[in-house]
This record gives sequence, structure tokens and C-alpha cells, in this order.
Amino acid sequence: MEQQTKNLINRAVETLAQITGIKVVHQTNAPKAGNVYPDGLVRIDYKDMHWDFAIQAKAKVTRATVAMEKTQPTLPGQDRILVTEYATPPMADLMRTIGLFFMDTAGNAYINKPPLYVFIKGNKRPENLKPAPTKRLFKPAGLKVVFALLTNPQMVEWPYRQIADRTAVALGTVDWIFRDLKEMGFLLEMGNRRRKITNPLTLLKRWVEAYPEQLRPKLGLARFKADDPDWWKDIDITGYNACWGGEVAAAKLTKLLKPAEVIIYAPEPPGKLIIEQKLRKTTAGDIEILKPFWTFDHEFDAIGIAPPILVYADLMATGDDRNIETAKIIYDTYFAQPDRQDR
Repeated sequence: MEQQTKNLINRAVETLAQITGIKVVHQTNAPKAGNVYPDGLVRIDYKDMHWDFAIQAKAKVTRATVAMEKTQPTLPGQDRILVTEYATPPMADLMRTIGLFFMDTAGNAYINKPPLYVFIKGNKRPENLKPAPTKRLFKPAGLKVVFALLTNPQMVEWPYRQIADRTAVALGTVDWIFRDLKEMGFLLEMGNRRRKITNPLTLLKRWVEAYPEQLRPKLGLARFKADDPDWWKDIDITGYNACWGGEVAAAKLTKLLKPAEVIIYAPEPPGKLIIEQKLRKTTAGDIEILKPFWTFDHEFDAIGIAPPILVYADLMATGDDRNIETAKIIYDTYFAQPDRQDR
């Protein structure tokens, strides 16, 4: 375990113990099994009872982080707890709502194991705590290239110039992105210009966590509202040089979700569609137009659906329980296959 992670956990454990008076102990020699890799265990003693919680440490939490941690596997009979530097009040509420236990270094926490119940929010971020810097690989340019590589694995062996042209990223930027991929354990170079993405599922997870914070805010074009909530059902979106993302795309892929929000990826707001469907422009609209950041073809182009990785990320970014369940189905269907496993 990295010393930075160990320090984070110890600070959170010590603060929770001080605030609540409950005995809380960090056990670093946690068992590992299958694809469950906890960062140690937290043992809590209360009223002659005790509980062990598998730790997942995260310096920063977002809605996507919370959503993905909710779906992570645990050992039989073992609960999971997310340990982070700081959870804002809205994030604390979200984690309680979806039943994800957590603690942070400010003493905010949620644990519900009757008769033990802890919910603390609103403690301020420690003054000496600086937000963890975002690695270059997970800033906008890096996210564009990683998205292309995850969607088209064969692209990893292309010449850098060809990758730069396809992703609209500077050639020099592609060079340091590949160096970062190698340094972080996501790229294997095998000689004769042969390369391979390693740990693709971990890389996917990191991409999904970073996308809503780093890249998505730069894509927004406009928001609209429709009188009929089902207006999208009979629309062939490909006729408008656009594709579906988010909940509508997920509904079409799984047949299980009733969309409440609509995401459309298009180079510009599709005027013909707006007029035909009488969509009204408003900042509070539940129809969002986002600009595509990819230029390559993919298997769902013909039916007007964004790449599944992006649909999955859109769902996870909401932090909504029903979307999390649908996102897990998409993950299991399109990503959790033997040839995509981390190795």
C-alpha cells in the first residue's frame, strides 16, 4: 500500500474515533480474494459487538466514483467502506441515499449496521488539506485519447501521428499520453512497435471517474424541454447528424430504463429536430445537447447510439440508483468479457 493511501486512511480513522468516541482501528493486513482488493480493513467496536469493513480509498469522490463503488464486489458477509479526503454535504447525502458507507478526514461519515448508526456531514474540509492534482492522463486531451483506445483497442499500435489526427490532439500530446499510460501500468510495449493496453477495466473506471469533471463540462451546447416526455421514442436520430447518449441510449440498449433525462450528441443543436418536436430552449431543460469529442466510427453508429463506454459514463455521472443498475447491465454486457479483463 502506498504511504499516501495509508496516511489518508489513518487520518480518517483517527478523526472518526475522536468525534464519536467509538473504537475504530485500521487493519492493514486485509485478505484478498478474486477481484476484490480492499486497501485494508476498518474494525469498529461498539456495545460488545464488532464489524469489519473492506476499505476502498479514494483521494477524491465524484458522483461517478460513488456510483461505481456502489457496484463493486465484496467478499461474502463483508461490508465495504469508502475512505476519502473530503465528502461535501451533497456527496454525503448521495452516499447515504444509495447505501454506500464512507468516512473522510474531516470526520464526516455514514455507517448503518444496527445497532450502530453514524451519519455526520457538514464538517469543513481541513485547512491543511489540498485537493489532489489531476494527472495529465485524465485531463481533457488525455481523456480523448484514452476513450479512443478503449473503444478501438487496435488503435494502440497505430503511429502517433495517425492517433493524433483521429483524436484531434497534438502529436506531442499523444507522445506524453503514451508515456503516462506506460508509467501508470496501462501500456505494455512489446518491441517492433507492438503495444497493448493492460488493465483495461481499471483504465475504464478511471476514465469514467474523470470524464464528468474534466471533459464533459466543455461539451455543452444547449438545453431544451419538450411537452411530451416520450417525444424521443419514434425518432430516427441519425437523420439529424446526431446520436443518443445517457438514459435514452441505455433504454435502447437494454429495454429496461424509462428515461427522465435526454442527452443528444451533435456537432450543433439540430435545428430541424428542434422545430419538428417543438423543443423549447431553457437552462433548466431535461434535454441536453453535447458536442461529440470523437471522430471515429463504431459499432452503434448505424442506430444512432453513442459508444457504450460513453453511455455507461453518462449513467454513472448521475449517481441515480436506477441508472446505476442499468449501467451495471451495460458494463456486464459490453466490457466484462474474458478478453477485456485486467491482466
